[in-house]
Amino acid sequence: LNPVSSKVQRIAIYETKTRFYLIGSNNTETVFRVLKVDRTEPRELVVIDDKIKYTQRQIRSLLTMIDSGNKQQPGRTYSKSAGLQKTSSGFGILGFVRFLEGYYMILITKKTCAALIGGHAIHKVEDTQMIYIPQDGHRNKNNPLEAKYAQVFQNVDLSSSFYFSYSYDITHPLQYNMRTQRFWESCQRSKARAIPWSPCARFVWNEYLLERIKHSVSDEWIIVTMQGFISQANISVYGRPIYISIIARRSKEYAGCRFLKRGANDQGYVANEVETEQIVHDASHLAHNTGRFTSFVQVRGSVPLYWSQDPSGMTPKPPIAIDKVDPYSSVAGLHFNNLFERYGTPVFVLNLVKKRERRPRESILSDNLQIALNYLNQFIPPELHIQYFHFDMARYSRSKDSDVLDRLGQIAEKAFAETGFFHAGAELLCNQHYRDPCYKRIGGIGYRPGHPYRLQTGVVRVNCVDCLDRTNTAQFVVGKRALGFQLFALGVVDDPILELDTDCMRMFEGLYEGHGDIIALQYGGSQLVHRIRTYRKLSQWTIHSRDIMSTISRYYSNTFNDHDKQCAINVFLGKYKPQPMQTPAWELLTDYYLHHLEAAGLPPAGRSYTAWLSQHLYTSIPLPYQEDVELPSDGSDSCSSPDVLSPALTLAMSPQLGAGSPADGALSRCDSTGKPDDSRVFGGKTGLRSGTYLKHTFLDHYQPWELSGFEDYEFCHSMLTTLQFVHSDRASPSPFVVRKKIKKHMTPQAGVGPRPTVAGSPAMHSSGSGSSSDDGADSSDEEFPPEGVTAGHSDPREAAPLICGERHELELSYPNSADFQQYMRYADQFLSAVVPKQPMDSPFALLKESLWRTPSVRPLVDTSYETSQPTVSMSAYDTYVAAIDVATHGAMYPTPEEYHVYKAFCEVA
Repeated sequence: LNPVSSKVQRIAIYETKTRFYLIGSNNTETVFRVLKVDRTEPRELVVIDDKIKYTQRQIRSLLTMIDSGNKQQPGRTYSKSAGLQKTSSGFGILGFVRFLEGYYMILITKKTCAALIGGHAIHKVEDTQMIYIPQDGHRNKNNPLEAKYAQVFQNVDLSSSFYFSYSYDITHPLQYNMRTQRFWESCQRSKARAIPWSPCARFVWNEYLLERIKHSVSDEWIIVTMQGFISQANISVYGRPIYISIIARRSKEYAGCRFLKRGANDQGYVANEVETEQIVHDASHLAHNTGRFTSFVQVRGSVPLYWSQDPSGMTPKPPIAIDKVDPYSSVAGLHFNNLFERYGTPVFVLNLVKKRERRPRESILSDNLQIALNYLNQFIPPELHIQYFHFDMARYSRSKDSDVLDRLGQIAEKAFAETGFFHAGAELLCNQHYRDPCYKRIGGIGYRPGHPYRLQTGVVRVNCVDCLDRTNTAQFVVGKRALGFQLFALGVVDDPILELDTDCMRMFEGLYEGHGDIIALQYGGSQLVHRIRTYRKLSQWTIHSRDIMSTISRYYSNTFNDHDKQCAINVFLGKYKPQPMQTPAWELLTDYYLHHLEAAGLPPAGRSYTAWLSQHLYTSIPLPYQEDVELPSDGSDSCSSPDVLSPALTLAMSPQLGAGSPADGALSRCDSTGKPDDSRVFGGKTGLRSGTYLKHTFLDHYQPWELSGFEDYEFCHSMLTTLQFVHSDRASPSPFVVRKKIKKHMTPQAGVGPRPTVAGSPAMHSSGSGSSSDDGADSSDEEFPPEGVTAGHSDPREAAPLICGERHELELSYPNSADFQQYMRYADQFLSAVVPKQPMDSPFALLKESLWRTPSVRPLVDTSYETSQPTVSMSAYDTYVAAIDVATHGAMYPTPEEYHVYKAFCEVA
C-alpha cells in the first residue's frame, strides 16, 4: 500500500495589510508552496495558488522580499510593524466559510495520530482556529447575526471526532483503495508521480467548506475531513505485531440528531448511516510491496422508509408515525440501489426491531420494511435478491436462559458466508488443506490460480430503531466472525472460530464499545445504554446504574440540545446558507425542506416503478460498480479506452492490474533474468514505487528531525494492546486462549491479616473496569495468606510464592517446610554468588569481568557533547546487507553445500 499523494503538512500564516501568505511545506521542510489570500475584498474570496515548488532558500528570499516591500511603501515612513508578520501556524486548511459578512478560514492547529494503515498515518483533529480574512475596516461589528452564526458554526465540535490523512483515502474502504491503486499503477507505470484519488463525497464533511477553492488550488492544499470513529489495537503474537483497526465513517447526506432525523429522505439517504470497516494488518512486513492486509465492511442505517417521531410530547419513547405512503417503495429502491453500487451483491439485511407488541410501535417499521423488500425483490433476478433476516433482539434477551450473542453468531455465520472478506495476499498452504466446511463456504470472490487475493462482494446491513445499542452488539458479533477468518488468512490462528473469553476478544470488544459510544454521542447525545456485556448478562448490578445515567443523559440531550445541534449541522454542511433578510437558522420551525428536494420545490428525478435497479450495475455484479468505472482523467493513452475495465477483466483481475500487489510472489519481484528488481523497492526512475515516496512515508512516521523521547510518542499511548487484558497465564501467554473466570470472593480465615507484598505493606487489588464489571465484585477484594505467615513480612523470598496467585489462574498452595527450606538454600546461594568476595581466579570473578568488559566497537570520541561514528567491519556490514535483502525480497534458496549439511543434520536427528 504505497503513498498516493504528497500533501502540505505544515502551514505558517504570514499577514500583511492586504494579504495572507500561507507557506506550506512537507514535514521535512524540503518542498514549499505559497498560497495568497486577498484581504481587500469584503465579500468575495480571492485565493491565488502559483503552483510553484520552492526550496527553503527560495522561500526565505521570498518572505524577505515581501517584508521589505511592505515596510517601505511610497509616501509612508518606515515602520517595523507594517511589514510581514507571522500570525499563526497549523497542519492543514479545513476550508473557508462565509455567513453574512466576509469569509473565515478554518485552520487545523493541533492533531494527534489515531492509527497507522500500512505506514499511512491517520490523524485526529484536536483543535482548530477561525481566522477572519477581510481587513478590520471592512468588518461590520454592529451586525449581531454575524456573531450568532459564527457561534452556531462552532457548535460543531471539530476536536471531538474528525479525522484526516495526508496520504491515505479514509473515505473509501481498503479494498477500493488497493484495487484502484493497482489500476493506476498499471496505467501510469512509466510516470513516477503520485497517484491521484477522488474521495467519496458521502463521507467528506468539509466538502461545503472546500467548495470555493477545490478548483482553483492544487490538490496538495486540499485536506478531506471525515466524522466518525477510528481506533487501533495491537495483538502481539510471539513478537509478531498484528494491528486491528476500526474505522467508522458517518454519512453527511442525511445527518442530524436522533428524533429530528429518522428514516430516509426522497433521495434514498438514511439517517445515522455509518460504514464500519475493520482492518487487520500484519505489521511484521515493513516493505510496502510485501504488506499483508485484510478488511471487512458492514453498514448501519435507519429503516429506509418515510417515518418520524415527534419529541415535543416530553415522552422518552414517542410514537412512530409513517409520514408518507410509498406503495412502490421508491425511497427503499433508491437506498438499496446505492448499496448495490457501492458494495455489490449480495445485500444481507439484519433487522433487530421488535416484531410482537401489545401496542404496535416498532413492529410498524418491521412490517413496512418487509413489504418493501418483497416488492423490490420481484423485479430483480433471484440470485440478486436482497436477503432479509429478522431477529427480535429485545424480546429474546428477556429470557433468562437465552444466549443473545450465540443466536447472533448463527446469523452472523450465514451473513458472512454470503459476503466474505478482502485479503490482499496469497492463500497460505496450510489453509488450502483446511477441511472445515465453514472455511470453504465463505462468500465473495475467493483465491484463484494466478490471482493471490480474495475480494468481499456485498455487505451486511444492520438496523434497529436508533441503530445504536442493539445494532452495535450485532455488528460486534458479525465483526467477531470476520476477525477469526481475517486472522486465519494471515496465519495467526489455526482455527477461524474465536472464543469470547480470550484476551483478544476482550480487546476487540473494547474497540467496538468505543465505536458504539462515539456513534451514540454523535447521533443520540449520550453513550451506549445497553452494551455488549448487558446482552451477555454479565455484571447486571454493576452496569445497571450506568445504564440509567446514560438513559437520562440521552433524554435530556434529545429534549433540550438536539435543536441547536441540528441547526449547527445544517450550517456546517451548507444545507442552510445564510442570506440577508432571511429567517435565521435557529428560528426555523422545521428543516424538512432543507433535506428533501420535493419539499424545496425541485423536481424529483423520474424513475421507473419496477426497474429500480440501475442497468449499468449489471455489468459489474457481484463486484461494486464504483471500483470498476473510475478511469483516469488525464487522457493517458494506456487508459483511454473504456474496455480496460470490462466486466470479464474486472472479475478476473488480470496479473497486470495486480502487479506490485502485497502478495505477487517471487516472480513479480524479479526481472527477466531472475534477479530481484531493486528499482521497484528502492526507487528507480520507472514505476510508482519510487524511493521518494517511500522516503516521505518513513520520515512522516519516524520524524527524525524532532528530538523527543519514546514516552512522548502519543501514538504509543493511545494504542490498545492485549497486554492490558492478559491474565498472565503462565501456561499459555497466547491472546487466543480462553481464560478461566476469576473467583469473586475468597473466604478469609479467622485471625489472619491481609496478604503480604514485596514492599511489606498490605496491597489492595484494584482491577480495571473490565474485570470489575465482568465479575460484579468489589475492586477492593483481598486475598489472605495461610496460617503461620505474618502480614508485615518484608522478605521477598518468602513473599514470592504468595504473590504468584494474585494474577495467575492457578490454585496455588503454600509450600511445605522441606520445599521452602530447599528454596531458601537456592536463594542464599544465588545471593552469595553475586557478592564480590571470591578470589580473582574464581568462576564468579571471571564471569563478572566478562560482563563488565569494554565493548569491542567503541567510538573514538564519546562524550555528552560530541560522539564520533564507530568503525564497522566488512563482515558485519555484509551481514546487515544480507538481512536487509532477506527482509525486502524474502529468504534466498540454500546452496548445495548448505542443503547437504541440513540433510545430514536431519538424518542424525
